[in-house]
Amino acid sequence: MSPNSSRLPLIAAALVVLTGPAAAQDYDAMLRQQIQLMNANIARGQQMVENNVRQRMADPQVQAGYRQHLAQMRAAGRPPMDYPTYTYNWIYTNGYSAQGIAHARATEAGIASAEQAKVQQLREAERQRGAAQQQQRDSYARNQQEAGRQLTGQSTYLAPNGAALVLPHTWQPNTQHVHQGQTYRVDASGQYQVLAANGWWVPLQAR
Repeated sequence: MSPNSSRLPLIAAALVVLTGPAAAQDYDAMLRQQIQLMNANIARGQQMVENNVRQRMADPQVQAGYRQHLAQMRAAGRPPMDYPTYTYNWIYTNGYSAQGIAHARATEAGIASAEQAKVQQLREAERQRGAAQQQQRDSYARNQQEAGRQLTGQSTYLAPNGAALVLPHTWQPNTQHVHQGQTYRVDASGQYQVLAANGWWVPLQAR
């Protein structure tokens, strides 16, 4: 553990839930803003920790504990912590008490779990962003294709089952036509219809 490590509870960055192409366009700017706010909060938290550590370094109880730590490490042949790190851990574990150490471990486990959850949320937001951008590209491509068809006198009509039918939009009301092996008619109001296998006329919706 060290004073500059992330031992404080993580600042949760708000994730933007994308709902469509318009939201995708603003996602980067909003995410950058949230990251800046998160970094500012972390910096303030680290400054508070550093101030607290400096104050506790003057505590005779902490100084005595550090001298004992140095002696233990020398006896074990292991490198000791530097004094600021020892002081930080003293604060973090409430004087290296058993209860404080257990609490510190539980806190770190919670932080790791929360961090993993935030990563998953970020991945989901990225997935939604990609889907929204792809939807925008697909919509643009369909509009371009439809514009090209209309220049040739055709439009796209949707059947109730979702099938897209490209038909001439120049057919006049009260007319019937056979197009690519299928029978169509246009009623008095201009509504396109297709003759179904059961003999019923099924209305089509212009895209």
